[in-house]
Amino acid sequence: MTHPGNPRYRSAPFPVTSCDCKDCRAACQNSPGWFMPGGVRAVANHLNLDVPTLFAKYLAVSVTAMPDGTQRHGVMPHKLRDGKKPGSVWTLEEVAVPGRCVFFDRGQCTIYPVRPYECARVMHDKQREGVRLRHHIIKSWTPAELAPYAELTGKRLFGSPPRKSRR
Repeated sequence: MTHPGNPRYRSAPFPVTSCDCKDCRAACQNSPGWFMPGGVRAVANHLNLDVPTLFAKYLAVSVTAMPDGTQRHGVMPHKLRDGKKPGSVWTLEEVAVPGRCVFFDRGQCTIYPVRPYECARVMHDKQREGVRLRHHIIKSWTPAELAPYAELTGKRLFGSPPRKSRR
């Protein structure tokens, strides 16, 4: 039997959820969820696009602050907002401003079978678990996984915490 007090529960993968409540739809209109690195290729295949074209038309590099004070990047669907174009790198301030997911149209997710990892596991009633979910996703975005997006954007991206100096 598994329950929150069990240490194995804390390290278990995040289960896929399937929900069509108003909270889920509100989340799609506020901020897109993040992809795991392999999820981008799945969306590209689903839409019959190559990754660079998908990125330029529909995705963005996002950033979040980690508990250790570092900032880390990952990839999300583009937020439809004034002045920002797909294929961009978002700052912490820009990420904080609400914007509808580019794949949310007429009250539905247009890529639902291949939606971002975070969207498939959203837990709007458990904020602490939501933060843990985001950190789990961020850890998968290594410098090697971010390299193609750094090349596409021409920006330096942060995919792992800084190394500790040996002084």
